[in-house]
Amino acid sequence: MNAAAFLSRLSDPWRNLAFEEWLFRRPSGLLPPHVLYLWRNSPCVVVGRNQNPWKECNLPLMRAKNIPLIRRRSGGGTVVHNLGNTNYTCFMPRDAFNRDASAQLVADALHELDIPAAVSPRHDIVINGMKVSGSAFKVVHERAYAHGTMLIGSDLKELGMLLKSSRKGAIEGKGVESVPSKTTRLEDHSFTVTHTDFCRAVAEEYGIVFNGKPGLKNQMIELTMKDFDSDPKMKEYYDEIRTNEWTYGQTPSFTHTMDNLFPWGRLEVVMTITEGVITVFSSQCDPGIFCQPSV
Repeated sequence: MNAAAFLSRLSDPWRNLAFEEWLFRRPSGLLPPHVLYLWRNSPCVVVGRNQNPWKECNLPLMRAKNIPLIRRRSGGGTVVHNLGNTNYTCFMPRDAFNRDASAQLVADALHELDIPAAVSPRHDIVINGMKVSGSAFKVVHERAYAHGTMLIGSDLKELGMLLKSSRKGAIEGKGVESVPSKTTRLEDHSFTVTHTDFCRAVAEEYGIVFNGKPGLKNQMIELTMKDFDSDPKMKEYYDEIRTNEWTYGQTPSFTHTMDNLFPWGRLEVVMTITEGVITVFSSQCDPGIFCQPSV
């Protein structure tokens, strides 16, 4: 068999990302060359490996709603995860890696649900020109994966609010920026589509493409806490992405400028942040207004 499909029964985002890393790192021969992983998370905001969360996210709103920030191991843009969308990861040998191929497979699966999906030049999955799933990827040694988040029934207004940073224009740095797109949801194009429908359709298409026959939708391997506890590597991958050193410290260096007009004058503060720590700080006041000297 050339392909297998896994379905997580957990909604903990850190554990689901640990499952993803575990599947990616499995030694050659323990799994088929092509593996599909389907999962969905409780509410969280997930930034790409090389992104700046202060620039990409509405961190105050996230704190108010108790929505955690998570940094994944792949590149790409920022996404909001919740139970109204479903994540899919396609693992493959490095020499078989093709971002469009994975996206096209998922789009073809949507055709079986009578949803007219297509793949855009940016490797997104779109419906009538509107984005319904983005994509990101990772390549290490002889293995690769492409993954995405399929919008099924999420509240698009809330997603937009969570991804709107009030500080974006005040931050300069080298981090990868997300590209805004007009979005839609599967529920806007189907009265009946669900998380289960999507998972079964993608698994079936995956089996047809890589095993040459239908039936994979009935052979999905479920991942549970028992599986998570079965290998110490799971806890290692889980612990790594929960640290502040990973979540914030991996942010590329940037400069944040803040200024405000007070009754006594205008104050400007400029900070350089490296690995999540302020390393340079300076301040400047209007002429004639007392201010502590720059540090």
